[in-house]
Amino acid sequence: METILDKTSATNGRLKVTVTEADYKPEVDKKIKQYTKTAQVKGFRPGMVPKEYIQRLYGKSILVDEVINLVSKTTNEYITNNKLRVVGDPMPDNELSAKVDWDNSKEFSFEYDLGLASDFTVDLSAIPAITNYDIEPTEERVTEAIEDIRRRFGNDSEAEEVEKEDLVFGTLKQESSETEITDATISTGRVREDAFHIFKGLEKGSSVKFDIQSVFENPKDLGFATGKSEEEASALTGEFEFTVEKITRVSPADIDQEFFDKAVGAGKVTTEEEFREEIKRIVKENYERESDYLLDFEVEKTLLDNIHIELPDAFLKKWLLTINEGKFTEEDINKDYDAFARGLRMDLIRNEIAANNEIKLEYNDIVEEVKAEMRNYFGAYSYEGLEDIIDNMARKQLKENKDNAVRRYTDRAFGKKVREFLKANLTVEKKTVKVDEFNKIAEEVYA
Repeated sequence: METILDKTSATNGRLKVTVTEADYKPEVDKKIKQYTKTAQVKGFRPGMVPKEYIQRLYGKSILVDEVINLVSKTTNEYITNNKLRVVGDPMPDNELSAKVDWDNSKEFSFEYDLGLASDFTVDLSAIPAITNYDIEPTEERVTEAIEDIRRRFGNDSEAEEVEKEDLVFGTLKQESSETEITDATISTGRVREDAFHIFKGLEKGSSVKFDIQSVFENPKDLGFATGKSEEEASALTGEFEFTVEKITRVSPADIDQEFFDKAVGAGKVTTEEEFREEIKRIVKENYERESDYLLDFEVEKTLLDNIHIELPDAFLKKWLLTINEGKFTEEDINKDYDAFARGLRMDLIRNEIAANNEIKLEYNDIVEEVKAEMRNYFGAYSYEGLEDIIDNMARKQLKENKDNAVRRYTDRAFGKKVREFLKANLTVEKKTVKVDEFNKIAEEVYA
């Protein structure tokens, strides 16, 4: 057997694998012998089928399977043993393979195009310092959070006229497209400030017309109103008529011990001052999550900006087109390629860091990733005391493995573990900022 790599550039190569009769014949003979014992052939007793007859019936298919498996195994071993940074999959030269003479040849050669990432090193000491922002919540923001919680645990009542923060139920219609949404729910607290006057004072049975894209701050709020996904909501355009069917108003909960227990856990606080401090802590934790998310983004961005990795762009585009089997056009691939290449480079960097620093993933790391997502779903004020339930739900979700859940959460947990290592080993400078200043910084970074 012979394996030859012709590296035509830093990012492209041609791998040729040649197998001789000595390489595949022992296994082919072994399988033919097995067939003589197990094959059910009319006219022969079980286990008594002559070897020559099996050779004539199945010899070629056995030969093809064995050679293909041997070549595939050899290719993978060569890549692993030589530590090639292969990206995408080896692409066989199908035109050359089609010319193989399985009936008469004793020696078989196959060739593959390889896409390779260029050589690179990760020197963390050479990576510039990264800023981590400490956001201090204002008293105004704490007060807003408390009022939000009071409304969340308040009492619903039906109102006569629409006011701010009401939920208005009704039907949305668009004559031009014959679109009708019978279960629309408009939260006046989610409409734009300059659009609230459209709804103020509306009564049950009254109607109002407006341009649907001009009323809501973002597709998420429009999606809430229409019961559609953000993508579907973004596609709604033009003038709609809204007819009011019901107006619901939430009376804020009284600030008492019952409210404290519902909001932050039984017996956790007993005075309004303690409650305010607890909410301030929770708001700060929420800010810390936003700051951590920006820091994670900055870490990856800084690594990508400072570690040069050349990719075989033409090869990868061809590979993406091939493996998707007509699902995407060449134009689609080109449109999304930059984002794909960025993700691929980051994966290469993560793997290099993990290999060089013996970063290993444990099963509990994956479980914790699922639990974190569930805590986020339950909300900051409502998962106290639910840890056992969340743990059981997370393990059950991984066991069922629906929609390839194990792979998805494994990738997330691995990425998180590498990021935590990086944040502990890169130079990270702390800076205290106000919320508005942080929002401007984040907007510039994400742009």
